[in-house]
Amino acid sequence: MTAAGPATDRFPWASVSLLGWLTIVGYGTWYYAFGVLLEPLLADTGWAEEWVVAGFSATGLLGSLAAPMAGRLLDHGRAKSLLFVAGVGASLSLWVASTVDGLVTFVACTAVGGGLLAAFAFYHVTQTLAVRLAPADATRSVGVVTLYGAFASTIYLPLTAYLVETADWRVAIRVLAVVAGIALVLGAVALPAGTGAPESPDRARRGGLLADPVVRRYAMASFGIGISAGIVLVYQVTIMTLAGLSLTSAAWLAGARGTTQFLGRLPVIWVVGRLGSARSLQFAFASIAVGCGFLAFSGQVVVGMVYVVFGGIGIGATSPLQGIHGAAIFPPERLGEGIGTISLVFGAAMAVGPVAVAIVARGDAVRWLGPAVAVAGAVAAVGLMREPSRLAG
Repeated sequence: MTAAGPATDRFPWASVSLLGWLTIVGYGTWYYAFGVLLEPLLADTGWAEEWVVAGFSATGLLGSLAAPMAGRLLDHGRAKSLLFVAGVGASLSLWVASTVDGLVTFVACTAVGGGLLAAFAFYHVTQTLAVRLAPADATRSVGVVTLYGAFASTIYLPLTAYLVETADWRVAIRVLAVVAGIALVLGAVALPAGTGAPESPDRARRGGLLADPVVRRYAMASFGIGISAGIVLVYQVTIMTLAGLSLTSAAWLAGARGTTQFLGRLPVIWVVGRLGSARSLQFAFASIAVGCGFLAFSGQVVVGMVYVVFGGIGIGATSPLQGIHGAAIFPPERLGEGIGTISLVFGAAMAVGPVAVAIVARGDAVRWLGPAVAVAGAVAAVGLMREPSRLAG
């Protein structure tokens, strides 16, 4: 197993920073920009909102389904090819989407373009590469990449708004597509060689990763916390307004939660060095559980701020900790496949949680059922992360 080791004097800052910028581009180009583009797009075209949003949702589904495949390709040294395909394919697909007048074609093109970015340029790719670039200092390498990634929304939300206001949504998509294409292709060229899996005498013996009870429990914990995260992202504003806050106050608090996610990532390297990755994840999951519990009672801004602090810090810390923990439990020669599999499980759970709440809850019941399910998922995740000493680092 590969674990985070001590810092070295030759930490590859330039290459790890490159992965950080690629993460910003991967998430910002469509995942974050879509929220700004949606209303201008609908106002201009008159398209059905549910279909446009369905196309956006498909990008996450495609990305999650393809994550294990992307990981296996990384394990076989195909990182440059992945980034090149993501850059060219996503750029062309989104450019075409910006030119069409038909809803079906637009949805298909954005699903493909956003799906390529989600599959080949999200954390399961850049964190795996970060570990490979600095195997003796995996904790710091993953931590740096996720600190960069925290700025994706900070950069792309105002950038997209500026492009829409100075031109229109079609031009905005084209600019973002071109920037993504250039950045990812140049990243593929600049990425150092040697990012494939190390040779191992056990490489030919390939059993199912989930046959390992430690991995299986981690996957189950990831599913539980994915349910919690999905409910928070979809229903946080609705729950706060049902509790009594104005829409403006609820939206402000939701934005503040995004800011506290950054605070959750800052001490990750220090915390993992003292507690290990498994125990650190337990604390992150417990923080999410506490935050979701307060969310149901957030009719007062002060209570809402408690949710913002605990929920934001927990969710923020979870992103780097997933990559760091993956480096601790997956065989080095299958690290990409392992992190990709966890990404699939987590992504599927993020989709399942909100859908389950939508099916079961009606009206005001969302205020109580949503947080209750989120707390249950997070608490289950805390319990599932209780593993033997093998997971200490």
